[in-house]
Amino acid sequence: MGMLQILVPLFALSLGFSIIKISSLVALPVLVELVVRFGGSAMSDRFGERRALQVCFLLMASVGATLLLAQHYVHLLLAQSLAFCSRSIFWTSAQALGSQLPGSNLGKKLGKLYAWNHGGGLVGLSVAGAILVLAGFHKTFLLLTWLAVFCVVLSLAFPKVEPKPHGRNLWQITRGIGRFLGYRHIWLTISVSFAAAVPPTLSQSIYPIYLAYLDYQEQWIGLLVSLRALGSLTIGLVLSSFITVSRQQGIFALGMAGLGLFLMTTGLAEQPLFLGSAVVALGAAGAGMDLLYQVQTAEFSRVGDRSVAMASTGLGWILCPLFTPMIVGWLAEAQGFRFAFLATGIFFLLLALGTRLWHRLLAPKKL
Repeated sequence: MGMLQILVPLFALSLGFSIIKISSLVALPVLVELVVRFGGSAMSDRFGERRALQVCFLLMASVGATLLLAQHYVHLLLAQSLAFCSRSIFWTSAQALGSQLPGSNLGKKLGKLYAWNHGGGLVGLSVAGAILVLAGFHKTFLLLTWLAVFCVVLSLAFPKVEPKPHGRNLWQITRGIGRFLGYRHIWLTISVSFAAAVPPTLSQSIYPIYLAYLDYQEQWIGLLVSLRALGSLTIGLVLSSFITVSRQQGIFALGMAGLGLFLMTTGLAEQPLFLGSAVVALGAAGAGMDLLYQVQTAEFSRVGDRSVAMASTGLGWILCPLFTPMIVGWLAEAQGFRFAFLATGIFFLLLALGTRLWHRLLAPKKL
């Protein structure tokens, strides 16, 4: 998934696509992900997380195979749709599996998983550009395909957790989504997952184009974009135990303010040191929000409904890629990248200022 974030926009750029067209490759496949995310979570709660993750890896292998043959926009759109389906199954199933591992501190357990996942993303992002320079698109896509197949083999060693309740079909499990979305505090958690999705969404759509606009070469684009994972790793390994529901209001305010501030910094910074520091800090802000929504979800859901609950509260991960790349891309094309990042940053700063109001309106007194 980390490799795709840098390969698809650069491949689209090499085919001569515009900023809006490249942004649509991130936004439009989300419509497919909307269905697969909830269907995949129901499958996970019915058949278990390990089987769901194996389907996820097979889908990613099909992405690599599609890219090997891609020449036109519709081919890239198909590849991205398959990739988003794989990603949606992966995150809900992996988070549900991680929340059931031994240990009492949810933040710490999910933080370790989060750190490992983003460590893999860091490797994928950072080496994709270098491999691309050395081997070209075709061989890089071939490597991506074989890595996904290798993941299927590795999944055979995943830990076994509590068995799923029997006697429920997929429709009965999926109906639980409506129950979750009927609670007001779920929508507060969805806003948190939306904020968490901003850094990775921009990393696979606007950032590579922005860096290419600043005349960075492919290997440096991959390296700079990959620095986002350093912030995620830091939060996941060092600060995850401090992320609890009792601290949710403060984390919400800090996360939204951090996103706003460092998005604005990104638009102003052009030198590698300052730009890289802004990307790291942006990743840290998003990581705090990502772990917060996972902890919130695990606190109020049962093990048998955990994947569906994760899919429901993770709706922000669908809404963000659907709207953010198109809006930021349109602003960048109309007014320039600096204006686009400044306007987006101000939006999140305003959300941070309204923290008490949002929690007064939506947060329950007791979970």
